Amino acid sequence: MSQPQPAYQIITLNTLAFPKGGLPCCDLTGFPATCKLVSPHITLYYATRSHAEQAWQGIVGLIAPLLGPLQAGAAAVGSQEDRAKREYTVNRSKRTLIELCQQEAAKMLVNGRHELAVPGAVQALKFLKDTYGEGSIESVPAYLLLAEANLGLDKFRQCEEYLSLANWSVLKNPGCSDAIRSQLHRNFGKLYSAQGKLDQALQELAKDVYHSSLSVGPEHIDTSGGFFHMANLFYAQNKIDNALAFYDKVVDIWYKFLSLVRGNAELAETFSEAQLKEGMDMLDRILSTRVKLLGESHIATGEVKYTVGLLLLFLGKRSQAFEYVRAAQAIYTEKLGEKHPSTADVTDVAESIQREMDGPEDAFGGGGGEAPGGDLGGDVAIGIHSGGVDQMEGFETLINQFPEDMPRATTQSPIPMPPSRQKSAGVDDSMRMTPSGSQGRVGA
Repeated sequence: MSQPQPAYQIITLNTLAFPKGGLPCCDLTGFPATCKLVSPHITLYYATRSHAEQAWQGIVGLIAPLLGPLQAGAAAVGSQEDRAKREYTVNRSKRTLIELCQQEAAKMLVNGRHELAVPGAVQALKFLKDTYGEGSIESVPAYLLLAEANLGLDKFRQCEEYLSLANWSVLKNPGCSDAIRSQLHRNFGKLYSAQGKLDQALQELAKDVYHSSLSVGPEHIDTSGGFFHMANLFYAQNKIDNALAFYDKVVDIWYKFLSLVRGNAELAETFSEAQLKEGMDMLDRILSTRVKLLGESHIATGEVKYTVGLLLLFLGKRSQAFEYVRAAQAIYTEKLGEKHPSTADVTDVAESIQREMDGPEDAFGGGGGEAPGGDLGGDVAIGIHSGGVDQMEGFETLINQFPEDMPRATTQSPIPMPPSRQKSAGVDDSMRMTPSGSQGRVGA
């Protein structure tokens, strides 16, 4: 019985077999190659064996069957019409691969596999340069992916180089969208924050929030990322009031988002796994910070627990969602009383989840277990990527029982600010959560 052929082999190069100056370059780093990756579809060269493994796992293993024909070169024969058709087909294939490579790189970043995000972003950048030319505005997302991957690997110099290239492309194209400008400034802010340049980081993040607000609005979950990173910077500077106010803004945005999408399946499908994973990471960080600063039983802690529970419910993780909502219910009951409207609404949601979990066949199509795809490492649950309409209807069944204008508890920090600092503390009054019930909250 014959053994199955391996998907690929990594073979060490005999560098003496190449003429002077004729040694192939690494497809990932551009340095002289010392080995080659051989697959049934294509042969690629890499600086080290680890680079070859990284490239195969990151993107090459997925697109190798398509890379071979694209790198084979155009036929020199045929009519002008035939050559035009081939060029059209090749360009369409490259555009498809650009999107695929960027999606894979973004997915690796979401899962914390920064080293595996690099090959997909590099391959996308190659196709972008071939298709649109050097310095095109279309290449900016690939540069930003490479910058974020290198930042995650603590390679600050490489990160800054890619951000500079992205910035150069933006400067060359004055009509660049606010969404791209927002992402560029956010990445600069994250880099400066990692380097300890907190003042510069705040300036960049302020520009991020500005451009994101112009693009999608100040209350959009995309904009919440800028507020979150600014809150972290204030916290690092020991400006606790400012940090808590910005954390309040993030929770407020995500609470409103979860209230809005509960009855709008089409809107829910527009949000990616990366956005939802980022939201969960932000809310987890805010929860731990509020517990540390305000205490486990503070009403602000209860509200973020409730918001985390709603997001987990949106992702199909019912049992985890139930734990957070019940914890929030206990805090609301203690601080506001059983008859408070906020307490009553949280109780209704908790009881709805409990009924669905106890039922013979829950709204998510299971029998008391988690919804399929509930793990954030894969596709997001409730049909966002898999098209599960019935699962989304289950989410609506559970959360559609509270009104859109559901009252909320006041989550303002108990640390008062002196009147003389009210306008000099670096926090816009419109963004501060006041005990009088601004930002849609109702005081106890």
